[in-house]
Amino acid sequence: MKKHILVVDDEQSIREVCKDFLEEEGYKVSLAIDGQDALEKMDYDDFDLYILDMNMPRIGGFELMKKIKKKHPLAVIVILTGYSSIEGAVKAVHAGAFEYISKPINADELMDVVSRGMKYSEDLYGPLQQAFDPGTNTITKGEPNILHGFSPEDKMEFMALGRLQKYEIGDIVPLSDEKYGSIGILESGEVSVWLSNTTVDYLQKWDSWGEENFILASSIVTVLRAESTVKVRHFTRKQLLDFFAYKGEKLFKRFIINLVNAIFLKWRKSVQRIVMLKLVTGDN
Repeated sequence: MKKHILVVDDEQSIREVCKDFLEEEGYKVSLAIDGQDALEKMDYDDFDLYILDMNMPRIGGFELMKKIKKKHPLAVIVILTGYSSIEGAVKAVHAGAFEYISKPINADELMDVVSRGMKYSEDLYGPLQQAFDPGTNTITKGEPNILHGFSPEDKMEFMALGRLQKYEIGDIVPLSDEKYGSIGILESGEVSVWLSNTTVDYLQKWDSWGEENFILASSIVTVLRAESTVKVRHFTRKQLLDFFAYKGEKLFKRFIINLVNAIFLKWRKSVQRIVMLKLVTGDN
């Protein structure tokens, strides 16, 4: 039986992003537009984990968490929060929430927290629940994160647009001109990402780079270098715009959400690495 998650957020885009990510990992997902809607859904359905936004009309996330805990003291609750309300999210954790996640939603962080939350729930309810509810295995990543929510046909057509290029160890992988394209997806090997003389990231199979090129139509300031023999599929901005003009606005919005989340994740990883190197070496 699939694990059942209730996502409660008054922003439709956040609800849909969470739903898409979670369903791709094999979970059953129900949605509620605010706290009152969530309580009504709880009257006729059971949930293994709850994801609640902090700031919502009618009943906010903190108040909703208390009501859920009153009905189900062992409920596992994850709080969604913007930067302006992190203090409230920390308060919720102290009051019994399992964890909080900052917006914008990052797929890897969401999956990690949900996975740990499900494990925590199983530990709480014990082996009897596991005997009657074996659960499901998560799906191994086998596609680029920027294609989350695409149908198999759309994924195939999207990948067919790209130009596959092979690079040897030490080669620079270009992404800043129209010939090679604004976005690259790594299909094999490993690529290092350099900012000035600092390595800020490493890319492996199905990782992408250059998303900001597509959104801002500008050149990126990082340099990619092949650390092994690699194959990269290049996509020009014009190709992608023509593709989404044909496919429609809904898929295009899905793609933009994926790009923004990918940029946010990589920006955060890069900043953390730069700060760590500065602390270790003392360099500016």
